Amino acid sequence: MNYDEHLTPEEASRYLRLSLDTVYRLIRQNEIEAIKEDRVWKIRRSDLEEFTEYQGEREEFPD
Repeated sequence: MNYDEHLTPEEASRYLRLSLDTVYRLIRQNEIEAIKEDRVWKIRRSDLEEFTEYQGEREEFPD
């Protein structure tokens, strides 16, 4: 696997199993690092893997 591979937000939404709107929201909120090249957002696969690891380590608190 190429860890420097870049994914589009559409590919990232499939990878994360989240809606495309959620991926864009996470980018805007700087939860996922992304760069914009030629009007296209690109997200490193390694950043997505880091994001999923962080999400797995977060504790869930009851409401």
